[in-house]
Amino acid sequence: MLRIDSYFSIETDLAGEMRSWPEFVDGFEYSVDLKDSATGEEVTVRFIEPKTDDDSPHVQIRSNQYGTLFDRVVGRTVFAMSAHTDDLMLMRWPDSKNSN
Repeated sequence: MLRIDSYFSIETDLAGEMRSWPEFVDGFEYSVDLKDSATGEEVTVRFIEPKTDDDSPHVQIRSNQYGTLFDRVVGRTVFAMSAHTDDLMLMRWPDSKNSN
């Protein structure tokens, strides 16, 4: 899983950025669901509110395969979000659903 931290001072419509892709299934603003019907790769993008005081809001990108679609989504997400901030921090985060 990839975690992206930012100030989130200006909203970024990630679903709008990917809506024209053939893999787009559903989405609104920071929530996007994509699926590649040829490979079965599924990618989800979510805005996560902090659950504890020592955490911060962030975007989470997950995939069941971490393949080409995941790479495209990460690239588009970083490109789109960087237009609205001067500070993005990306971290590869442990994913309890996947060993990648």
